[in-house]
Amino acid sequence: MKFTIGTLLLLTLVIWSCKKEKQEETLAETTLETVSCNLTEKEFNSWFASGTATENGAVNNANSITFTHNDNCDFYKWSEQMFLWLTSSTNGETVLESPTFYTVSPKNASGKRSFIKHEKGVLLRAMANVEKTGRVDSEEAQATDDVLMDKNGNLIYYISFANDVYAQFLTMNYGKSNDSLKFPTTAADLKPINEFAKKNGVVLKDSTALAMEIKTSWVVADTLIDTSKYITIEAIIPTYKKTETVWVISGERKAKLAMVGMHIVGSAAGHPEMIWATFEHKDNAPNDSYQYVDDKGNVVTVPADGNGNWLLNTDVSSPANVSHMKFSHDSIIARANQTISPSNTVRTKPWGSSYETQPNPEDKTPAIANTKVIDINNSVTKYLPGSDIRKNYLFLGATWTSNGVAPNGYSYSPSLTEAGVAIGSSQLANSTMETYAQNGTAYSKYGSCFSCHSNNGLQPTDLSHVYGDLKPLIEIIKK
Repeated sequence: MKFTIGTLLLLTLVIWSCKKEKQEETLAETTLETVSCNLTEKEFNSWFASGTATENGAVNNANSITFTHNDNCDFYKWSEQMFLWLTSSTNGETVLESPTFYTVSPKNASGKRSFIKHEKGVLLRAMANVEKTGRVDSEEAQATDDVLMDKNGNLIYYISFANDVYAQFLTMNYGKSNDSLKFPTTAADLKPINEFAKKNGVVLKDSTALAMEIKTSWVVADTLIDTSKYITIEAIIPTYKKTETVWVISGERKAKLAMVGMHIVGSAAGHPEMIWATFEHKDNAPNDSYQYVDDKGNVVTVPADGNGNWLLNTDVSSPANVSHMKFSHDSIIARANQTISPSNTVRTKPWGSSYETQPNPEDKTPAIANTKVIDINNSVTKYLPGSDIRKNYLFLGATWTSNGVAPNGYSYSPSLTEAGVAIGSSQLANSTMETYAQNGTAYSKYGSCFSCHSNNGLQPTDLSHVYGDLKPLIEIIKK
């Protein structure tokens, strides 16, 4: 049977564990516990504010203070709960749009950013990797200087966020010299942040989420076949004066945007380097071939997806992940021998593991690692009742370092096991944010989030592209 992104979530796999030396051989000595991610319905229900899963119901944030990390699945559960929390909606507004989060502005002419407070009736602003100042940071859009467009000719837009704990933490420590400063991971770390916020008239009601940075990708919803399958917002986006090879910003307009991707980054107990997870819409792009473990303990090779109604691909036989344009100051410029046009995107490592290399110390093969991510996707889809809109989004994986040590920028392999290598889904990429930086199907030493988000330390500026540029909260500084 062929598994595509669209059908994968409908499967309920009974998954077994294994010990094996060759990936194509039948697995022996299988045990359920070491391959599946055992998310029970009882545990899933406990995530919901009401204590029971309801269609599009409100979910509590994962408690990052009490986070335990016995195995990789604990990180995946944390990621799934955080996604469901962030996309929970109350009165038509997601948690991400609420005052719990701030939008992180682009850099201004002085290279500084601001926390933009979320207020009722004030629309968020999205960008497509371009700023009038000409100052662009990969935290705001693609991991490279590329610009992405869907098959209908709509640009992919981006919005970055930070939560209130992150904002208060930064403001509290702004201008202080502290070489040992780290993102909060314990109740003791959180206490002074809560006290600082309270002193300034702010109650951090979801403070157990600890410090979070979120990056999201969006597309104009008008041309989508069924917007009911997407989380949507109203936002302000740029308008352009267009030719075939150059688009120049000419103004702005209001638009309904549909979410196509989300990076979730957050500190947790034992992990000041933060957990780095990513999600995307199931109809974004086709998968390249991958492997998983079936219910008999066999490694099954799933062939690459064929043509379908993919948002970012019209022909899987055409060259994939070839950039057609880049940004330059206030313009989008076609690359050599290209026009401003859609490219065909393929997810080359669908579940955060390369085809041939062990991705982390716990999962001995890519097939086992893939199976765990697939399993928790299936569990969440099964337990979400009715037509919950969040069923349409896939968890691709999460990465971190062993024992929370400072990341060194490299990805784990059997021959690269030094402290600080990325583990978990150590070759992670999102088709809307690392489109042209997926490094193909093969293992890459630089294939993890930490290849860009590391400076061999655990200070916030070692990990975050925006922390060092952000100004403190204006409302507190004015006091």
